[in-house]
Amino acid sequence: MDIEMDTMKREVGGAFVVAWLVVGMGWGSLEAALIMAAAWMAFSGAHILPVVTWMHMMTGDLSDAEGNWMANGMRLVAQIVGAVLAIALATEVGAVETSWDLVQPGFDTPGTWEAIGMVAAGAIFWMVHTRADSAWVSAFAVMVLAGTMGMTYEAGDAVVSTTGAGEMASSIMSSGEDIVNIATAWIVSGVLCGLGALLATKMDELIE
Repeated sequence: MDIEMDTMKREVGGAFVVAWLVVGMGWGSLEAALIMAAAWMAFSGAHILPVVTWMHMMTGDLSDAEGNWMANGMRLVAQIVGAVLAIALATEVGAVETSWDLVQPGFDTPGTWEAIGMVAAGAIFWMVHTRADSAWVSAFAVMVLAGTMGMTYEAGDAVVSTTGAGEMASSIMSSGEDIVNIATAWIVSGVLCGLGALLATKMDELIE
């Protein structure tokens, strides 16, 4: 498989910006939307968010192991690399004690209604993301739908913001703490949102 290094660099850069800035401040704010939109414009062509990459996977040619699954899989790896770099910077490679700890008990696979909500949110976001053709509109859609798309979760009394790549990177930086649970939730939430995107695509085809 030919790996497009420019694409990987954009994914690393975009994931770094989002993991360092947006996750630290939390989803749902105007500032986060502005940063997300700016990142999508600055790193043009990058998915940046793993959930968006999963949507591309599920709406692509599912039988194309190399062009779809492996190519998008490399994007997911690049996003984790960007998040690892952000965590290393934010914590001075573990030297600084920080409350920005994305590895938390309770980050788990979704229940039935939560799963249905993820599918619905994935469908709505994909329709907005593919039709609006604007980083600003997509960014605000992410802010509105972040909770339903599995980009936040409860940890005690706090609501923790996440990108998917952030928890994976944080676990890697914590010697693999809770990696199986996090990886399972990361994949399941991504696939569910991706199924929503696929549903939206099929509905679009029927309407046309």
